[in-house]
Amino acid sequence: MISLKRRYTNLFCPALFLLMLIPMLVGCDSAVSGTTTSNTPTPKLDSSPKGPGAANLTATARATPIPTVCPTISAKPASTSGWKIYKDTTFSFQFSVPPGWRAGSFNDGGNDYIAQVFPPGSTTPFGIATADPEHFQISVLLAGTASDPARDPNWKPEATPITISGTKTALYDRTSPACEEVNRIAVADFGQHHYTFFMTSVPDKAKNDLALFLGMLQSFVYTG
Repeated sequence: MISLKRRYTNLFCPALFLLMLIPMLVGCDSAVSGTTTSNTPTPKLDSSPKGPGAANLTATARATPIPTVCPTISAKPASTSGWKIYKDTTFSFQFSVPPGWRAGSFNDGGNDYIAQVFPPGSTTPFGIATADPEHFQISVLLAGTASDPARDPNWKPEATPITISGTKTALYDRTSPACEEVNRIAVADFGQHHYTFFMTSVPDKAKNDLALFLGMLQSFVYTG
């Protein structure tokens, strides 16, 4: 009898130990699973700003050239005090010539009579204006169609008109696509002829040249 009781006791103790151990194992597994879940990274939305940088452009957009924006050039007329006077002997007009510049005239094949003004250091002969990227000229139309920058989309009128020998007119500007050439033009009629006043210059001299050109236009006098 005592032997049987000891046998039941020996069986009961291991069984009780197993019953107590099972909840502990389940609790440990739950704790591990909870830790694993909490360590899983949560995806976050990218809230960084997206600008028009090259990284966000398509290959086509990156390969497309951006139009050059040329700087706006403006100037006030230079004072003509002390300038020499050029008096034309063929047509009745005169104007002041900037210091160091030289003026002369020629007949352009019967279509125009042109007075040119070249800067210091220039050796360009009168009549070959295309060889000098910096010069002024006054053209008198002799034959053909009068030029009208107002009808040419390449020319843009400036906001403030100018006055040439008592005649108010618009000053138009034009800049080449690559910004390597700066032009100004104005037109007016005196007597029986159409006059065109033109300036061409390069960017690093354009502001000073424009001031001289405007001073020359203010000094222009039609005496016919």
